[in-house]
Amino acid sequence: MELKLLVMVVVAHVASAFFSKTIAGQKARSSKNWFWAGLVFGPLGLIAAVGLADRHQIVYLRHLAETQGYEPRHKCGGKAKQDSD
Repeated sequence: MELKLLVMVVVAHVASAFFSKTIAGQKARSSKNWFWAGLVFGPLGLIAAVGLADRHQIVYLRHLAETQGYEPRHKCGGKAKQDSD
């Protein structure tokens, strides 16, 4: 019985690792790092990978905002207008 449980846990962790790797790659994140997170943490690593923000979508939304005149309030927000004194 214990061996069967151990095999099920190992299979769940390996499956979570491959699914985490695939999902992270689709969201433009480090596939290798998320593979290890899925392998070590199992289904929790997979849930974390699913919850990641999509970098492609972030860049696209930022582009849309800037074309409509959005200007970041802080220097860390990207291109900001320089005030001339």
